[in-house]
Amino acid sequence: MDEYLNSKSMLAPGVAGATTTMFTGTLVSQFGFPGNYTALAVSFLLGLVVFSDKTVPVLQRVVFYLVNSMIIFNVAVGLNTAGAAVMNTNRVQERTVETVPAPETRKPFFSPWF
Repeated sequence: MDEYLNSKSMLAPGVAGATTTMFTGTLVSQFGFPGNYTALAVSFLLGLVVFSDKTVPVLQRVVFYLVNSMIIFNVAVGLNTAGAAVMNTNRVQERTVETVPAPETRKPFFSPWF
């Protein structure tokens, strides 16, 4: 576990990116938060794990924090983009005219964040 939380070897980007995608997808679909900013905030929260290693100087931990958080964010955006593409590939295009907006419109779990 010490090697997993070592600031020099960041938290596994796949796990952190998937966790960020899961949290962001839930917050966006259930509460309507903006996906891009929510994913960025969650990735920076998960990046805080580098501060658990007290053997590295503070300045170096800050640099690791910024780099790791941006890598986590990029992995999460890539996972979301892939999920949104897969979900939209199987969808049949429908052309309808709506005069009255739906009472409640929720975003799907995988939806474009930008």
